[in-house]
Amino acid sequence: MTSNARGAVPLVLTSVPWADPAGTALRREMFERTNLALYPDGFGHLAAPGAWEADDTALGLTCVVSLVVTRGGAPVGHAALRTPDDGAPAGALEVSKVYVRAEARRTGVASALLVALEDAARARGARLLVLGTGPRQPEAAAAYVRHGYARIDGYPPYDSYGDALCFGKRLA
Repeated sequence: MTSNARGAVPLVLTSVPWADPAGTALRREMFERTNLALYPDGFGHLAAPGAWEADDTALGLTCVVSLVVTRGGAPVGHAALRTPDDGAPAGALEVSKVYVRAEARRTGVASALLVALEDAARARGARLLVLGTGPRQPEAAAAYVRHGYARIDGYPPYDSYGDALCFGKRLA
């Protein structure tokens, strides 16, 4: 449990299975409000009936940690660590599906998720975290930089997207 300000309702961070209903709902919301809204050409195919569910299930097979943050009992954020695709930097784990509901942004949720993912990665022996985001998400890119991530060369699958922004962070 963590709290970002005196008197604020504390955040509760929980490790959950990938198929956890709250985690799934947050990832679906991320797809609809971020991926599809900002990048319809790249994600439109997942709007077909059953396509997002199949893609999410497949991604879950690579998940090593899935986290949900609640505040006052309501889910407000999700993030995961996964085994990256072949071709990613050796020894890395990938930060994936970081999403904070609009009403909970700038309240410490993303920071709590990133710190917890870094701790989980260290516990699994990872020396590097990598992630990809898009150019229409400057707030996300800025948050990663604030947490010590630096731009890196693209890695699969992001190296095939002309505008992807990839970041990495070495873990001590």
